[in-house]
Amino acid sequence: MNRKHKLTAIGMACILLVMAFAAGCGKRTTPTASPSPTPTFSPTPTAAGTPTPTERPQPVTDNHEKAQDAVKNMVIGWNLGNYFDATGVKAFNRKPSDYVTSWGNPVVDEKIYIKLKEKGFKAVRIPITWNYHFDIATTDLNEDWMAEIKKNVDWALKNDLYVIINIHHDTGADGWIRASVSNFEKCEKRYAAIWRGIAEYFKDYPDKLLFEGFNEMLDEKSDWNNATDDAGKAINLYNQLFVDTVRATGGNNTGRNLICNTYAAAHGQGVLDKFSVPEDSVKDHLIGQVHFYSPYEFVSDQGITWTTPIYEYTSYVEKTVDDTIKRIGTAFKKKGIPCIIGEFATEDHKNTEARIKWYSRVVADAKQYGIVCFVWDNGHGYNMGHLDRTGNADDFPEIIEACVNAAK
Repeated sequence: MNRKHKLTAIGMACILLVMAFAAGCGKRTTPTASPSPTPTFSPTPTAAGTPTPTERPQPVTDNHEKAQDAVKNMVIGWNLGNYFDATGVKAFNRKPSDYVTSWGNPVVDEKIYIKLKEKGFKAVRIPITWNYHFDIATTDLNEDWMAEIKKNVDWALKNDLYVIINIHHDTGADGWIRASVSNFEKCEKRYAAIWRGIAEYFKDYPDKLLFEGFNEMLDEKSDWNNATDDAGKAINLYNQLFVDTVRATGGNNTGRNLICNTYAAAHGQGVLDKFSVPEDSVKDHLIGQVHFYSPYEFVSDQGITWTTPIYEYTSYVEKTVDDTIKRIGTAFKKKGIPCIIGEFATEDHKNTEARIKWYSRVVADAKQYGIVCFVWDNGHGYNMGHLDRTGNADDFPEIIEACVNAAK
């Protein structure tokens, strides 16, 4: 499913991404409750080098919060979308503010995390694109970029929020990470090096910081719905490499909860069947993730050719939500790991009441299966924006209230 409805300008902003990597990936740069964290943490310096772990980490003593407990305690989450993941600047060594504002959003400070806590959110997902933020030769991560990410992670933790950071638009229709075995063989060292750098930097952070291996990884044809056998195998290879790489860095990463996506973060039965839970050196510290934009003709009216857009909350819309959530919940229960819906949202078509019903139904249905939902927010109210990030002029406070209430 084409997720480019999140921001109409994404396609135009990302056209040059492939050109930046025309020479190949070698040229690419994109509970029990945990103890209350202190406001700031001292990161471990980034590690250089690109070797892939050759041995799976050995089992360790596990005193970390279990994945099931973490998901339960997240309750309801929100995305700082189109910020660290924005790709409007195609250059190295620019100020972090140049990158994060390149899709039209303002620079945020602690106020947005205070607001999330006040609104009733318990978790925040911070999508991050890494192109232009690591050294091509050494794969060291850019210090200024990491410092800006650290600042936001610290603010979130200070306000008692769970935090998820990931590799975002390095995947997708314009990404260099692709769901194919040939791509994995070409890019595995660079992918592992990025995760090694992230994991080393945050290795001493508390359990409330979670890592997500990748966002919406597509095959070479950018098919959003159907995973071939080769694509399914590549997804599983990348997920396993992610888990092994993070665990090998030690510190709190030996038992940190890690999030693994399906192909395209999709939830068709074929996609779910091809998803394999990675092997791990600890038990009960892996979480599955899908995204939820269904039925698409209700969520967005962009690119609809097979049917007509729906702007009302109909019985068809409700049944689609119910059936899809049931399929997701049943699949991950069989796989033995908890699941989150890392993104869900609808566009605004002057149909707020219908949207409220959809958001409420998704969250309530998901809750029945122990699934926690994260509102996608790209900062643009007409599209999928909800909260004012720097002030109090929220676009759709009633939708946010409905989501929080449905999750209680």
